[in-house]
Amino acid sequence: MALNTGIERVKEAEAIHHGQGRCEVFDYPREGLAGLKKFLNEQKLPFSFHAPLIRPHYFPYSGVTSFFINDDEEKRKLSFELMKQSAKDTRDWGAEYMVCHLTYREDTEDAEKAWPMAYRAAEYLSELTETTGVPIHIEFAGYAGAFCKPEHFVEVISRYPNLGICIDTGHASNCAQLYGRNYLNDIETMAPYARSMHLWNTKSIEHWRKHGHVPLHPSQCPTEGWVDIEKTLEITLSHNKDLKLIHEYRIANMDDEIAEGFGWIRDTVERFKGFNFA
Repeated sequence: MALNTGIERVKEAEAIHHGQGRCEVFDYPREGLAGLKKFLNEQKLPFSFHAPLIRPHYFPYSGVTSFFINDDEEKRKLSFELMKQSAKDTRDWGAEYMVCHLTYREDTEDAEKAWPMAYRAAEYLSELTETTGVPIHIEFAGYAGAFCKPEHFVEVISRYPNLGICIDTGHASNCAQLYGRNYLNDIETMAPYARSMHLWNTKSIEHWRKHGHVPLHPSQCPTEGWVDIEKTLEITLSHNKDLKLIHEYRIANMDDEIAEGFGWIRDTVERFKGFNFA
């Protein structure tokens, strides 16, 4: 793949997100890989990758950037190549599964173009799962373009049984607000196909832009505008008790407040489905 010139490279996120009995790694710089491997070996926890693990030289954009439904064919090729490498990295490192994005803020507004692009991307990701043995979960986020509804994702992904959905609570809430939909109805739509979940909280897009991914805490009451995390878990776990849960926010120190949030999620899951994290 040729190097993109004239584009300043976005700094790697270098993120490790902790979950319920697991962790997930996203967008690591090459010079940090030895330390990452040491960390994963010491943790002895199951782990997943949020693609990309390593952003190659030809992809200077932010790691969450997806061009699968972009009008520019050359940009689409970049995402196909990036997922091919990411699936290989996931297999080689022994991660349980890979999460990736299908949509982005630059998606085409032309529905006649968007749907064939979405099907082609899903078909390609399904083929990667078959050839590498790596389960792939496609994260829902629909901020723009002609392919932005939960029903769109379900329509496409349901045709490829070896693919699943990663529900991101914050993005799902933001997108529902953006388009005037009911958040919990969106969760109901996606829940039968959900295989993993990114957990964080917010009140609105403006709140997200100001505060980022807010760590979970039992004081976050839905009547005050927070995402209803307990009801979200009740809905999704009723379809898949083996749902993989990742708290998608950085933890510098596991202080009492952060620990209380983790305990709240653990207790909530156990209450709904008798889920065992051992």
